[in-house]
Amino acid sequence: MMHVKQTEIKKTMEINEIAETIAEREAKDEREDGFRRRTALLISALAMVLAITALGANKTAKELIGSAISASDTWAYYQAKGIRQSATNLAIDEVETQLADPAVTSPEVRKLLETRLSRYREAVRHYDTESDGSGRKELAAKARMLEHERETAEVREAHFAFAEGLLQIAIVLASAGVTTGARFLVKAAGALGGLGTLLSIDAFTLLVVLPL
Repeated sequence: MMHVKQTEIKKTMEINEIAETIAEREAKDEREDGFRRRTALLISALAMVLAITALGANKTAKELIGSAISASDTWAYYQAKGIRQSATNLAIDEVETQLADPAVTSPEVRKLLETRLSRYREAVRHYDTESDGSGRKELAAKARMLEHERETAEVREAHFAFAEGLLQIAIVLASAGVTTGARFLVKAAGALGGLGTLLSIDAFTLLVVLPL
């Protein structure tokens, strides 16, 4: 009788141990599933931020090329205006020399020369400034503005490039972490991803210009 009771107690203990083992495994599996779900969400969020950052980088690259070309074209137009202005000034000097020549006494010739001189001086004035923005002063101001836009685009591009790099590394670390179960890799991915996200936001806003 006592032997039967001992056997039953032993079986009960074994059942309890098995139940505890199963419960521990279920709890562990639940923790692992939660870890994988959280890591998968992290990877999804990082991929979304990376996609937005890539769009911003592509847009900035186009702006950089456009502003660089426009600035170059504007300076070329400015220089061409300067060359024409110099040629017109030489023509003014020539006409003034002819007018100062005592041999030129014909009223008709002098009137013709004075008319030409007035036209040349008016042309020089228009080369300097124009209401439509095509004067040398306006062209120089426009070119400097375009150069500023180009420099700003260069800063944005550098910020976007670093942000993309950090986000890509974060995604790789998170993927390795979920595969190996190494939580420290996921934590590192979260830290790098957060830094990359902040850098991406700053690339759009340029609230802080970093020496990148």
